[in-house]
Amino acid sequence: MRRSPIWLRLVAGLALFALAAGVALGVWHARASAPPLVRPATPVPSVLPTLTVELPKPMQADPDADGIKIATFLGNDSRSFYGVGPVPERLDVVWKARIGGGTTGGTGKRSAEASASGGMVTWYGTGWTGQPALVRENGRLYLLVGGFDHGLRKIDAETGRTVWRYEYDDVIKGSPAVIADPAAPDDPSRYLVMTGSRRGFPQSITAADIAPFRGVWYATGKEAWRLPVPHTRSYSRDADGSALVLGSHAIVGVESGHVYRIDPFATEPWRGHRSPRVLRQALLLGDKRSKSHGGNLVLESSPVLLGDRVYVASGAGHVYGLDAETLAVEWDFYIGSDLDGTVVATDDQKLLVPVEKQYIRGHGGVLMLDPSKPPEDAVVWFFPTGDRAFADWQGGVIGSCSVNDAYDPDGTRPRLAAFSAIDGHLYVVARDETATETVAGPNGERGLATPVLVYKDYIGGAISTPIIVDDHIVAAGYGNTVNVYRISYGSPDAGGVTAAARSGERASVRVERVARFTGGGTYESTPIVWQGRIYIGSRDGYFYCLGER
Repeated sequence: MRRSPIWLRLVAGLALFALAAGVALGVWHARASAPPLVRPATPVPSVLPTLTVELPKPMQADPDADGIKIATFLGNDSRSFYGVGPVPERLDVVWKARIGGGTTGGTGKRSAEASASGGMVTWYGTGWTGQPALVRENGRLYLLVGGFDHGLRKIDAETGRTVWRYEYDDVIKGSPAVIADPAAPDDPSRYLVMTGSRRGFPQSITAADIAPFRGVWYATGKEAWRLPVPHTRSYSRDADGSALVLGSHAIVGVESGHVYRIDPFATEPWRGHRSPRVLRQALLLGDKRSKSHGGNLVLESSPVLLGDRVYVASGAGHVYGLDAETLAVEWDFYIGSDLDGTVVATDDQKLLVPVEKQYIRGHGGVLMLDPSKPPEDAVVWFFPTGDRAFADWQGGVIGSCSVNDAYDPDGTRPRLAAFSAIDGHLYVVARDETATETVAGPNGERGLATPVLVYKDYIGGAISTPIIVDDHIVAAGYGNTVNVYRISYGSPDAGGVTAAARSGERASVRVERVARFTGGGTYESTPIVWQGRIYIGSRDGYFYCLGER
């Protein structure tokens, strides 16, 4: 079994110590007004030993310090950080920036298989996953936003003014990632913004010069390099996934099925441009069980780090565990569905895997896996969602989950996960609490545990990922709304759903919607929150800053 990183074991030990002493640890983002929980009547020693430990601070720990704040899709290497509160409970339009629209090939979710002969369409605004990155430079916040107009933008987060725009060959659907030069980590002029686009219609799928994943200098918007995407059995050469930043290197997945470990600051010539140095690579196209997928072997998700492995979901139906250094496949969990969404790693060393309803007999939904166990024993629970024919989908979860791990510093809150499904609903579940009934799995497996449902609300369906920040959830989707929900915690007899916290105590959980923004169009992009502002792009052609004016 793989051991947790030492700092995680240190934090766990401190949490147990604090529980025995009857005190709560605090960090900068703990809410002073959080309702108290009932604590067991444990005798407290009259003399406590002195323990001094310096905890590592994540780069986001001081929201007012300069630096990279939201580095990649879902914030960090575990995909579990979504911004800094407070979360606004009033949603005025503080500003909106025009993104406009651009042309691309084909229509719908499966448009990756379209060729030039398939016709061209125009899309507006921002799409899936479409979450902005965030940098604070000289005391001022800047957003990095990719749009359907083929443009990557640096936007002043206070005013909505575009600082620069870099032109791609096609629409940008994914989320940018930002990396600092290890030779000058505090110099914003050396930051690189990495993101991809669709392949560049009307180019043929077999064209030799397709390189949609690119590095752009944060300071100037000038191109640094472009990474070629080879032609494989996959019907796509797009790049939708967001890079995983690991120190001076990045792990990048592209839709040909390749996963690369690159050095973004070492380049070499390529067809009149520069290309980053590829240090390692793996090709993940499944096995003979994916024959029914045809060319739909697309790797759209973003890689996630857990321990010394990188995990990535593949359209071939597998969740792969790769050695983080060599990218050798060490673990392979087969589901069989087209897996689009990004896997999230939890603080208790589990994986949350969104499952689409496609190529499988059962429902889609969300699987929790324990990758410390062999794949055949790895299922912890499955939460099925309803089937629904909507656009090109039949059900399941296309986006990702969010978790409250980064917003529960003292372990007094139950571990929660939030996700939105094609069936129309936002779901919130208690990850550590299983129901008395069991469910069938994605392929009809019988007797799987399922988590307790805390809350469910109809939002029209979504491929956007809802985010949990402090004691709030922000969720948007095809109901043309951005919704804010407040999570309230209390003693077990306070009403609501009761679940166990990390500390072992039990608490009640209530969720209620407290704000709704009905402007704009549909939402496929994932929002971020930063100090009283919600930032999100819409399919109406605009990018929005919402909050109290």
